[in-house]
Amino acid sequence: MSWEKWFPVFLKEQEEYQKIAPKVSPSHRTDHILRVWKVAKEMCERLGGDMEIMAAAVALHDLGRHHGLVVHGPKSAELAKPILESRGFPKDKIPNVLEAISQHDYDFPKEKRKLLESKILNDADRADVFGVIGVYRHVLFINAGRMKIEEVIPFCKMRWNSIMLQESRDLLKDDYDYIVDFFKTLRKELES
Repeated sequence: MSWEKWFPVFLKEQEEYQKIAPKVSPSHRTDHILRVWKVAKEMCERLGGDMEIMAAAVALHDLGRHHGLVVHGPKSAELAKPILESRGFPKDKIPNVLEAISQHDYDFPKEKRKLLESKILNDADRADVFGVIGVYRHVLFINAGRMKIEEVIPFCKMRWNSIMLQESRDLLKDDYDYIVDFFKTLRKELES
């Protein structure tokens, strides 16, 4: 089975898991997975990564988020393992999928991320806070009281600094600049 068939299978698995998960994270549902996949797929193709590993890792990387965990990579990998095994995913690739998933948290040490697919997943997941979608998500967080306007730019800078691959920086630079400029302008206008 190729990655084109694996991604929808595992996307469906994560959607089904959300139905029984103890604490579903609204910002880590299917729309987030699809945005992460868009970036990860492009990066994986550009850099010659394993598309099967990438498809499975992206689709299943946030299972642990639906347990109310901020640091959720290890829990996501734990939950992904039986899904991968039950669906007949290639056994020799399962350890790499689990490694990519378990290492995608923002606080995982960069220097310990060795697999290309781990680096790509990290970068693609960070990308979801940039650009127009990033503005939308941050406004939701602000309105929900989860973030203050003055916290957005430092948060985005922290995320930008955690991008590992130069190719990712090249791909995401316009979206990063957009959100920083947007919130600088917004703060300036609100202070006037």
